[in-house]
Amino acid sequence: MNRSLATAGLLLLCAAADHTQAPASPAAGKKPAPTAATALPTVEQVLARYVRAIGGEPALKKLNSRVMKGTFEIQSRNLSGAAELDMQAPDRFYSLVSIPDGGDHILTFDGKLGWSFDAQSGLREVTGRELDQLRRSSQFLYESRLRALFAEVRVVEKTMEEDHPVWVLQATPADGSPEQFYFDVDTGLLLRHDSLQATPDGDVPIEHRYSKYVSVDGVQVPTLLRHRDPVLEWQVKFTDIRHNVPIDQAKFAKPAAQ
Repeated sequence: MNRSLATAGLLLLCAAADHTQAPASPAAGKKPAPTAATALPTVEQVLARYVRAIGGEPALKKLNSRVMKGTFEIQSRNLSGAAELDMQAPDRFYSLVSIPDGGDHILTFDGKLGWSFDAQSGLREVTGRELDQLRRSSQFLYESRLRALFAEVRVVEKTMEEDHPVWVLQATPADGSPEQFYFDVDTGLLLRHDSLQATPDGDVPIEHRYSKYVSVDGVQVPTLLRHRDPVLEWQVKFTDIRHNVPIDQAKFAKPAAQ
């Protein structure tokens, strides 16, 4: 896994998701094509329904951390390993993908600084637009706070996502490309997130799909994350999800350069 894909993929693990065709470049960062006139809901209506769908404000307010562990797999390359994702309110984030013979790939945000590590690139500080994206994504339960985290958010269309009707919210940051969030019309749950991810080697269009939601402490959490970019498709299946557990703060700290 090269540096760009490792960094982009690890970052978007937090948006806490079976393709057999050859990868194609997704249209992340572009305004979805208009469809026939449809009475669109407001942003507030879509986000309020999403909050209710995942458990409601009372249940969400009880959470202060989430630890998710599972398996990482690139089927086309017969590669697999372990994945871990740790989040602590309000904005601490740690992700790890560990592949036998491929080493560890780590991405972390400590509330101010971001850094990544892998055997190929070593320790690297995250800066610029890449840091801005990491900061937004590291906000605990950030999908419910799009209004606060993006300069402009609007509902742009009703379309289909893998046989599910969805409302598409386009969220544009103060400095950066628009991102699209696809919310199921029937259930209110988030099914997909498209973004143009900044990396040290340039912008990478990425699609993430989320499915197989389960209830953990009264909150719906997706257990399958599927990633697609112009080069790779991979997935993470989370099998162990826990809330309000202590997290070793050393995980968030930037290590000394080796």
